Amino acid sequence: MILLVIPAALLAVVSIGSFFGRWVWWLDVLANFRAQYVVGLIIFSLSLMLTRFRRTGFALLVVAAINLIPVLPLYVGSPGDSDPGAPSIRVMSFNLLSDNERFAKLIDYIRTIDPDLVFLHEASRPWEVAVEAADLGYEVIRPRADNLIFGTLVLVRGEDIAAVSYGFAEAQPRAVELTYRPTGWPRGLEVLSTHPLAPTERERADLRDAQLDFAAEWASGRAGPLFIVGDFNATPWSWPFRNLLDRADLRNSQVGFGLHPSFPATSNVLLRVPIDHLVHSEELVIRDRRLGPALGSDHFPLVVDVQLAP
Repeated sequence: MILLVIPAALLAVVSIGSFFGRWVWWLDVLANFRAQYVVGLIIFSLSLMLTRFRRTGFALLVVAAINLIPVLPLYVGSPGDSDPGAPSIRVMSFNLLSDNERFAKLIDYIRTIDPDLVFLHEASRPWEVAVEAADLGYEVIRPRADNLIFGTLVLVRGEDIAAVSYGFAEAQPRAVELTYRPTGWPRGLEVLSTHPLAPTERERADLRDAQLDFAAEWASGRAGPLFIVGDFNATPWSWPFRNLLDRADLRNSQVGFGLHPSFPATSNVLLRVPIDHLVHSEELVIRDRRLGPALGSDHFPLVVDVQLAP
């Protein structure tokens, strides 16, 4: 049984260490696997409780409970009371993946779910041409600078539409702001789509954190209904994500809907993590939230129905 005790203890130490990601970038990366720690520690705990290592098994169960605390609100929390009679919009956010060429499959999916607002991340010129040629009935906004290969492509239906690009180069905010009034809504809406860098090394982790700080500053300086959406390259247990919610007083649309692990779509479900998000101000409420099917990317599309709070 010592062969179980050693990996179990290592997993427990890693899971506790990942709570200190605010100060060490690679510990923050480890925090993204909070749900996996819960499952793994429970399995180790129950296995050891059946042996003479019962105390070790109980200690592991305590560590599993500590890891469960930040995961549980996604399942038992309330997204707020929605009003079936109030106007709502359907928002879709999808990281296309740079070498994905399944143009027709995505266009058919957009036609099927009929979103009001679409953000397509890592969109290159071929994607821009394909979407514009499909004539889906949206105003198409291309905030990508001509000297960049990729950006975020925006498809929107509404009135008084204005967009501002904050740049999509590595050291820029990698974000686009959209201000408009959705069809049927009595007031306007402000939206920020963001796609921070993946924290694969210290420098990129620092840039990712700065890009999420930009999003927090953007939201905290505004009043009225707003949301931030995109591939955050961070889970709800990552320090910059939690800091974004705290600084801007925003709510996580996952609350009440579950984990929704969106990446990597090509892996076993037990290895996936939720890094595609929509966070919103208190003037909005989430009517529904779900992931779409695999569409040739390593991400699943995120689909969220948003309405004004009653």
